[in-house]
Amino acid sequence: MLFDGDAIVLAGGTGRVGKATLAALVREGARVLVLSRSLESARTAIDAVLDGDERAAAIPFVADLNAPEQAAAAIAGCVERFGRIDAAVSLAGDARTSRLVESTLDDLRHNLAAFAETAYNFSIPALRAMLAQPYRDGARSRGRIVVVTAGSSRDPAPGRGLFGAAKAAVNILMRAIAREHKADGIVANAVVLGGVQTPETRPYYSEDDFKAAATPQEVADVLAFLASDRGTGINGELVDLNARETD
Repeated sequence: MLFDGDAIVLAGGTGRVGKATLAALVREGARVLVLSRSLESARTAIDAVLDGDERAAAIPFVADLNAPEQAAAAIAGCVERFGRIDAAVSLAGDARTSRLVESTLDDLRHNLAAFAETAYNFSIPALRAMLAQPYRDGARSRGRIVVVTAGSSRDPAPGRGLFGAAKAAVNILMRAIAREHKADGIVANAVVLGGVQTPETRPYYSEDDFKAAATPQEVADVLAFLASDRGTGINGELVDLNARETD
């Protein structure tokens, strides 16, 4: 088991990859606060992937990460319910894509708000809460922060420049947290995600490319490891998760 009752806040846990991550966290022994802008969506995600006693380890919580006070309330809610926060994991965001020549300033602002601002609103209250708590007995870190970004943050495909710019900002935010608090027991990483095998992405891939993409479970396994105390040897990194996409 990766976790021993660790308290984790999960944002973006209602999508396909998010649900796989929720299931992985709980089945590895974590207690999870599942954030969504809709209580019904959070409950539906929990019911969809967890059975019986597992559901007691997942608590739905309403929060919009675009609202700083709601993001902070979610972190405080984790500490109130579980006594601490051991990890914060986010897959949240809503991309708006277009070729730059066809884009507007509103498109840029949308992506920055959807990714850079939500990552800040989520990560900074988590960081402050982690710094205010002691280490768990035998732990190598005081808390872990993991945010999913994308390959476009390194090398944007046509039409994904503004999305990539926003995700690149998140990469820098994670590295900055890690460097500023490397002596404080804080671990922060970005998972730079390539393609993922889902029914929604299937029409956009060739057969070979679809087979090469990561499965939701592969993404969930990496996120769970980085959210655990076992993953503390990786800090301030942009962790490429490309599965079999090697070219």
